[in-house]
Amino acid sequence: MDDQDVGIVSSTPIIRLSVQLIGAMCDGQYTDMQNYLRFQDNKLISHNFLVMLIRLLHCVRSGELLMDTMKSINSMISANDTAKETAIENDIVEILNTIVASEAPANDPENAQEIKSNCYSLLSTLVEQSNMLNEFYDKVREELDIKTLQNEIHMHLGHLGSEGGEKAQTAAFKGYALLKKISSLEKKDYVGKLDEEISQKLKVGSVEVQWKGHLEKVYYPIPKSGYIRNKIKEELKWGVDRKSKFDKQRDFLQWSSEIVDDVVHQRYFMSVPFLNWIMKHEVWWDWLVFIIALMIQLWLLKEWEDVNWVMGKDEEAPPHIEECYEEQNRTGINSTNVCPSEGFRFTIICLGTVHLAACLFLGLSYFLSNYHRISLKFDPNKRMSIKWHSFYHFYLLALLVCSCLGIWTNGVMYCFHLFHIATLFDLLGRVIRGATTHADQLLVCVPFAVIIAYIYAIIYFFFFREMFDNTKMEYCDSLGRCLVTVLKNSMRPSSGGHNYSWKDRKTFTDLWMRLLIDSSFWILFTIIGLNVVTSLILDGFRQLKAEREKALRDMTTLCTICGLSKDHLTSHGIAWSTHVEREHNLWSYITFFYYLQEHSGRFSAVENEVLHKFKKLDPSFLPSGRCISIDTKVETKE
Repeated sequence: MDDQDVGIVSSTPIIRLSVQLIGAMCDGQYTDMQNYLRFQDNKLISHNFLVMLIRLLHCVRSGELLMDTMKSINSMISANDTAKETAIENDIVEILNTIVASEAPANDPENAQEIKSNCYSLLSTLVEQSNMLNEFYDKVREELDIKTLQNEIHMHLGHLGSEGGEKAQTAAFKGYALLKKISSLEKKDYVGKLDEEISQKLKVGSVEVQWKGHLEKVYYPIPKSGYIRNKIKEELKWGVDRKSKFDKQRDFLQWSSEIVDDVVHQRYFMSVPFLNWIMKHEVWWDWLVFIIALMIQLWLLKEWEDVNWVMGKDEEAPPHIEECYEEQNRTGINSTNVCPSEGFRFTIICLGTVHLAACLFLGLSYFLSNYHRISLKFDPNKRMSIKWHSFYHFYLLALLVCSCLGIWTNGVMYCFHLFHIATLFDLLGRVIRGATTHADQLLVCVPFAVIIAYIYAIIYFFFFREMFDNTKMEYCDSLGRCLVTVLKNSMRPSSGGHNYSWKDRKTFTDLWMRLLIDSSFWILFTIIGLNVVTSLILDGFRQLKAEREKALRDMTTLCTICGLSKDHLTSHGIAWSTHVEREHNLWSYITFFYYLQEHSGRFSAVENEVLHKFKKLDPSFLPSGRCISIDTKVETKE
C-alpha cells in the first residue's frame, strides 16, 4: 500500500467496523473462533484474518483504526499458542517495537497514549504463561528494546498532570506491568528506580494466581473509588470458616464476593457529598451518642439536689434553691422535689438536640451502609446477611426514642445511652456475646425457675400463709400475691431458703418444717438452678475464647490464600510479615476482585479466567500450597 491507500483505509468506517467485529468474535478467549478465523477448513478458499490484521497494523501508524487493530489482534491470540506463533512469524514484535519507539504523531496527540497502552497489552499477551513461553519470549526479546520501554514509561508519567492524564496513567501502568513481567522471567531488575516513581504517582497492586499449572503475578491499577468499612474488615478477619484449607479458601471467596458488592453499594451513596460525610464519620456518631449522654449525667450529679435537704443544712442555700423552696411551699407542687440552676433547661435542649442529631446520623449511616444486606428471609449461605428483626435495629430505635424523651425529661432518659459504651469497646462486646452465647438455653431456665417458685407458693399458701408478716412486705393473702412474694425473695441472696419471718411459728416442729422447706428450695433453686445458669454463661465464655484463640492461631501461623505455614515459609528464608502483607495480602485480592468486577475494558487471559472462577466461587486459581518466592528459590537451586 502507498500513503494514499493508507489514508483511504484509515478513513473508511467499514474497515473499522470489520476489525472491531473480528475482535468481538474472539473476545473472552474463544479458542474455536480464534482458530476458525485463521483457517476455515469448511471453505474452498481459506483466509487468515490474523495475518491480514498484522499486515494492516504494518500499514497504519496512527488513529482509531490502529487501536482497534491491536485490540482485535490481542483478542485473536490471547491464550492461544498457535495464534501467537503465527503472529510472531509475521513480525508482529518488530511492528510493535517500532510503534513503542515512535514519537507521538503531531496530528493525533490525544490518542498517542492509548496507542502505546494497547501496544503494551499486546506485548504482555505474547509473553503470558504457556507451554511455548520460552520460545515466544526469546523471539520477543530479540526485537524489544528495554531501554526504549523504560523511557516511554517515564514519558507517560510526565504527562499525568496534563491533558489526557488518564490515558497516560493507563499507558504507564501497562508498560510498568510489562516491564515487571520481563524482570520476573529473566530474574533481573529492569524496573530500578521506576518502582519508587510509580509508587508515588500511581497506585498499583499485585496478586499471585495459578494459571495453567504456573504461578502468575498479576498487576492491576487500584481503583480510585471504593471503601471497605472497618466493621466489614473485622467481620472477615474473625468470620472465615477455618475447618480446612479448601473450606477457608472457598469461604474467603464468598466473603470477597459480598464485600465487593458492599463496596459497590457504598460507592453509590458516597457519590452524594452529604451522605458520604455521614457514612464516613460513623465512628464520630458512635462516640457522640455516648459522650454527650455522659456529660449530661455528670451535670445531673452536680445539679440535682433535694430542695428540702438543701434547705435543712446549716449553710446558706443557693438563690435558685431558695426560690424553688418558696414556690414549692406556695403551690405545694413539685413532682421531683429538685431544682436545677438557671440555664439548665436551655443547656439540656442544646445538648439534647446535638445528641438527637448524632442518633439520627448513626441510624442513617447504618441503614445506608447495610440496607442491601437486610433480608426478610435469612440466607445462611450469605456471610454478611442481616435479619430484619436483628436486635441492633431495635437498639438503634431505642436510642432515638430515649434521645427524644431525654429532652422532655430534663436529661433523665440519657442514662440509658451510657450502655452504648459496649459498642465502642470490643472487649465489652465480647463479654456480652460470651454471656449470651447460650441465650436460648438460658431462656429455658426462666420458666423452670418460675415453676419451682409456683410450687413453693402453693405449699406456703395452703399450709403456712399465716406465718407471713405484711409489715415486712411478705404477702400471702392470695395465691397470686404469694407467688409474687416467693419470686421476690428468691431473687435476693440468702444462706438458703427464703428466710421468711415465720410469724407465730416458734415450736421445734416448726423448725423441722422450716428446715425441710428451706433446704429443698436451696437445693433445687440455688444449687441446681443458679449453678446451671452460671455454668451455661461460663461455657459461653469458654467457647468464645476457644474460637477466638483458634482463629488467632490460624491467622498468625497459616496463610489464608495459599495455606502455607509460618514455619514452612521461615525455613525457605521468607519472613511471615512480608508474605502476608505483600505477596498474599487478603485485601489486595479483594481489591483485585473489585477491579475485575468494575473494569470496563478488556481483560487478559489470566484476568478473564480469574473472574470466571471467582463468580463461581471456585478457589482453584488461588496459589494453593505455593508462592512465587519459594518456587523461584527452588528453581535457582536446581
